[in-house]
Amino acid sequence: MKNLIVGGIGVLASILLFGVTLISASIYSLYLSRPAGDGWDSNLGVFGTALLNNGTIPVLLSLVFFIIGARYVYKGIKE
Repeated sequence: MKNLIVGGIGVLASILLFGVTLISASIYSLYLSRPAGDGWDSNLGVFGTALLNNGTIPVLLSLVFFIIGARYVYKGIKE
């Protein structure tokens, strides 16, 4: 039961962190598309550049939280 709770918290933390990262990247993409903005990479697009400038650490951290949380949920269901 404890594994299921810990896994659920890990998955929810992952979803929350990923959502906040996407929201902040979407807000920052508005400033990249302005004429006086820094500009954006044509290969990635406006949103991809904003997500890259925002940082890949939160996205990778949310992926790690999700994997660990899913393993705990799986372990809790097996018991």
